[in-house]
Amino acid sequence: MTRPAKTPRIPRRTPQRAGSRETVDVIFEATARILASDGRAGLNTNRIAEVAGISVGGLYGYFPNKDAILLAMARRELDQVRDRVFAALTRGEGAADVHPVRRAIRALTKGYGTRSKVRRILMETLFANGGSEDMARPIYEVAEIILAHAGDILPKGAAAPSHIGLFVLTRAVDGVIRTATYEGVDFLNSPAFEDELTRLVMGYFATPG
Repeated sequence: MTRPAKTPRIPRRTPQRAGSRETVDVIFEATARILASDGRAGLNTNRIAEVAGISVGGLYGYFPNKDAILLAMARRELDQVRDRVFAALTRGEGAADVHPVRRAIRALTKGYGTRSKVRRILMETLFANGGSEDMARPIYEVAEIILAHAGDILPKGAAAPSHIGLFVLTRAVDGVIRTATYEGVDFLNSPAFEDELTRLVMGYFATPG
């Protein structure tokens, strides 16, 4: 059987205290590198420890097995994407002269499109381990932010959508971007894709109910 190509080790960082966030970050980065190069089949705790530059015993001090690492990575990934969308909607991060709707779509697309192969494996693991609520939570939280800041986020003159309407709209945008990521389309980060999604949202508010 062909041995997987050797993934470069991450330089060891010192000092590293037990339970430190820095060590967890190193473990996550090592796992992501292995998943990106060899997929789930190439992943095991021995190899993660080798690439991370720590002992296997040291790794077990943080996580009991590889699935625990994947689940923790998946939840952090969801939180990071949610935070980027929050910032785009409420703090103008990305471009001050760009409408908040477009900024949020851009942040979501960028978040989903980063290391898409790795992200797909993480989300599949989370779903397989009963994490559907974890996957839905960030979208609920984004919907709450939209309602709380409707006057600043929605198109000028648009009425705040109902909870059902907001559910439909947020899931539509999230679902399209998620599907595009999983299918590996070549236009994921294109201006045209961003334009179409922005048109979808703006059209919703421009159309009488």
